Amino acid sequence: MMSDGAEVVVVGRKSSPELDALKPAKIITGCDVTDADAVMKMATELEKPVDIVINNAGYFMEAKEQVDSLNFEEQLKQINICGLGPLRVSSALYNAKKLAPNAKIIFITSQAGSVEWRKTQNCNEGGDYGHHMSRAACNMAAVLLSEELKQKGFPVLLLHPGFNRTEMTAKLKEVWDKEGAVDPSEGAKRVLHEVGQLTMAKSGSYINSEDGLEIPF
Repeated sequence: MMSDGAEVVVVGRKSSPELDALKPAKIITGCDVTDADAVMKMATELEKPVDIVINNAGYFMEAKEQVDSLNFEEQLKQINICGLGPLRVSSALYNAKKLAPNAKIIFITSQAGSVEWRKTQNCNEGGDYGHHMSRAACNMAAVLLSEELKQKGFPVLLLHPGFNRTEMTAKLKEVWDKEGAVDPSEGAKRVLHEVGQLTMAKSGSYINSEDGLEIPF
């Protein structure tokens, strides 16, 4: 986005040497998406409204969950971050009047939130309950938000960014090559392509950034 001339504001719990080196317009730290007060403080302190909101926070617990090893605390943590986090941020920006006219709201979700695809990808094995439930919750929040904000002129898009080689997917690194996991920079370009295509007519859509096709809920 910066290479295209965008003024980018990055919000998160902390920065990193890699992020600092990119020199975005502003880096806001100390903002955890599970902390409603911190999120609202961030929104009210933004200097001006934003044109594009990309909700990208995520969490995937390390251990694989099966019915005999469920971790309910971790499940709730995943739902809090992945499901409620984007909603906290988006609502805070809306209520603080920090969304520019026709601002685009993006929820980076996952194909893992598709109930229909679980019958194929998790056929006869299930597993990773918290991960899948958190992404399904994220999808529900995004669709409801798209309906509520439709008359306000704010389109909302749900994007599966593809399989990226990140710290969050490192638990699956043994299948990175087999499943075609890509560098995060490539995944980001796919996401930004879909963001550029977003119109009100597409609001509430659940899109696979790998091929531009809709994912069944």
